[in-house]
Amino acid sequence: MPHRALIERRPWLLASIVLAVAWVWLRGSTLPGLYLIVLKGAPLALLAVYAVLRHRGNDTRSLAGMLALEAVGSALWYDVPVIGLNAMLIAFLIGLSLFLMHRRAVMDGGRKVAALALTLGTPLLCFFAADRAGVGVPLFLGLALGGMAASAWISTFARSRVGLGAALIVAGVVLEIAASGGSALLAMVAWPLFYIGNLVLTTGVTGELRMRGEGF
Repeated sequence: MPHRALIERRPWLLASIVLAVAWVWLRGSTLPGLYLIVLKGAPLALLAVYAVLRHRGNDTRSLAGMLALEAVGSALWYDVPVIGLNAMLIAFLIGLSLFLMHRRAVMDGGRKVAALALTLGTPLLCFFAADRAGVGVPLFLGLALGGMAASAWISTFARSRVGLGAALIVAGVVLEIAASGGSALLAMVAWPLFYIGNLVLTTGVTGELRMRGEGF
């Protein structure tokens, strides 16, 4: 990577990872709630900045929009759930649209089965997690999340990075819903999974687009 690219892009990625670790470390501290809300959303917001700097094109602008809305949704999930859940819903719809534009023309049976499992299984998992926690989660959120993950799995992007990242996002959201019932253990695992999924997905998408020479 050219020296200028290293200066302009990688520090944003490093800052995102550092703040993600900071939030996990400080989440149970006496830091004022507003600071924790900002700190929870910042790692994903920085991933969005990294994405548009790493590769400049319509696809990465869509990816950045997804990440930015996930940052809002994650930060406000508990404190302002109406805004938080709707931000997540729109984020996953953007991701669904992005990956559908890169869907494979020919798919093997394994991809089809996995995509179907993600599409149908994700909203069911969200429902059971919400029922267990005694909270309400819009059906459309689970459908959009499952659709995003399924479309990522059948896209032309590498399953080992983008498909895996999307699956980790699903796991993180399902556990976050389950943790809404007050489980500290689930809450401890949920957000790191969600963040790692987005990290893997973002670096996978931007890296592959650069290799293909799409955009600039």
